[in-house]
Amino acid sequence: MVDLKVTTLTRYKKSIETILKPNLGLYRLKSLTRELLQKFLVEMYDNGYSQNSLISIKALLTKSMNYAVDNHYIICSPAVRLKTPRNRIPQIPTRSAPHHFIKPDIMHKVFDRFPERTSSFIPLKIAYECGLRLGETFALCWEDIDLDNKIIYINRQVQWLADKELGKDNNSKCGNGYWYFCAPKYNSYRVIEISDELGEILSRERYRQDRAKVYYDELYQKYFVSNELSFSGRVPLSAISINRIKKYESGFPVHFVCVREDGSYITPRTMQHASMIIKKEIFKDFDFHSLRHTHATMLAEIGVDQKYIQTRLGHSNICTTFEVYEHTTEIMRNRGRSALNAMFKL
Repeated sequence: MVDLKVTTLTRYKKSIETILKPNLGLYRLKSLTRELLQKFLVEMYDNGYSQNSLISIKALLTKSMNYAVDNHYIICSPAVRLKTPRNRIPQIPTRSAPHHFIKPDIMHKVFDRFPERTSSFIPLKIAYECGLRLGETFALCWEDIDLDNKIIYINRQVQWLADKELGKDNNSKCGNGYWYFCAPKYNSYRVIEISDELGEILSRERYRQDRAKVYYDELYQKYFVSNELSFSGRVPLSAISINRIKKYESGFPVHFVCVREDGSYITPRTMQHASMIIKKEIFKDFDFHSLRHTHATMLAEIGVDQKYIQTRLGHSNICTTFEVYEHTTEIMRNRGRSALNAMFKL
């Protein structure tokens, strides 16, 4: 697993400690069978685990058993031809956080609360109009944006790497760590179109930042990474599994889109504060990912092809895109009703 991202390794470790060990830890390695592992996956499904969780656990079992075979702990892997259950009703409904569609009038209130030139406006606007993930939004650099052709290249995401150190009293020091660049989720490198309005907003923001650099001069905050970043989708970032973002250090400069007036980086944690305000004052079910779901739903409302939505949002498979259509809105129902009336017109 040396080629895995740190976030993936962390997720695997958590799955091992919270799922695999409690359920399979008492078995000797040689006593594990395919039937036992398949039954374990079915039980997970019946206990409400999502398809993504099942796929992740299946992959972890397969890799672990292959490792055991390679190192001669067992002769053959029991994790062969395992199947994730589907097409049947689980005993317990699937565990998943609901995605909420945010109506246009609510979004108007959100942007009234966080207008242009506030630190939350640009990330909120990009997520709403482009459907980007949180890490993708805050990883955007100006070199990723072609304002002339109104397109954005999604080349990377930003993640936080916690660095918890044990003190003399053996207690973890929380809060230490750093931001770093890595490949977008599911390696979903893509090119997406933006509206003329968003293009104008980004042009104004770029102009303000250029003026601020001149005004603040050497006090304008700068950021660097150890490896040169690729832009415009030319070269994947496979070689940059961890590219630590550093402040006031030598290396390759990073020109973030989401910065304050003095150039300081606006991190994804800014959205925690903004989300708290929106939940309290405007829409109690708000979260940043709802902007992504809302964008996909709006595309579905106007009849955009499912494959286009999948490509634009970087879904790993079309099934994720299909879920968007499960949340039918009044506009989608009216469009379907009109189509039916046209088809079966008396």
